[in-house]
Amino acid sequence: MIAWCLLNPAVSTVITGASKTNQIHDNMQALQTLDKLTGAVQQRIERILDNKPQLREGFL
Repeated sequence: MIAWCLLNPAVSTVITGASKTNQIHDNMQALQTLDKLTGAVQQRIERILDNKPQLREGFL
């Protein structure tokens, strides 16, 4: 989900949290999946979740 948020133009900030070091490592692994999130994959995720953030007028 972190990678999806990073690629979504309606998401301006991705805030992660962790209480253990391995959680930080896992969160940063999302960067390695960015190239796998093609447009088709993103659309499939958005259909499944059905909660895609929408850009408001005047932003971006």
